Amino acid sequence: MSKKILVLTGGARHGGNSQLMADAFVKGAKAAGHEVVRYDAGFKDIKGCIFCETCYQLGENKACSHDDVFNELAPYYEWAESLVIVTPLYWYTYTAQIKAALDKYYALMVAKRPQPIQEAYLITCGAGKDDYKYDAIINTHQLIAKDRGWNNLGCYHVNGVFHKGDLADKYLKELEEIGKGF
Repeated sequence: MSKKILVLTGGARHGGNSQLMADAFVKGAKAAGHEVVRYDAGFKDIKGCIFCETCYQLGENKACSHDDVFNELAPYYEWAESLVIVTPLYWYTYTAQIKAALDKYYALMVAKRPQPIQEAYLITCGAGKDDYKYDAIINTHQLIAKDRGWNNLGCYHVNGVFHKGDLADKYLKELEEIGKGF
């Protein structure tokens, strides 16, 4: 069965390791017949939520009263059945852009907008070589999924990658297969 998948990326390096991971997952998911939208938050200037609770009060296409960039992402949140977050690890968690994009999901809740996301998956990589360095991002991912009632499909992470090209081809092949089996 075909799924509507939103792939939300947080890497801000063109051709960086997390971007390559997203490419591989998307390639596999599309090959499996899924509808995939990729939103590269890492290259956007998404502002953090200021908890004004004026979401959608300026019009149907104005999810956030203070952030036009988020207004382009919000419709994808209302479309997607699956959310796949692909991000490098920054200080044990998401990049600032991913965090802002996730915080702004609150707009849909305030305005009682459609929220069809039913499942979430996390793909991450980082320079840290110890698994414990990924505990915070994995726990945060699990808590968000639990809070939203999403089926947590788990996490795929690669340790010890820092420079562009540090990511071995075997990981990209695995992620392509994960995308195909999604």
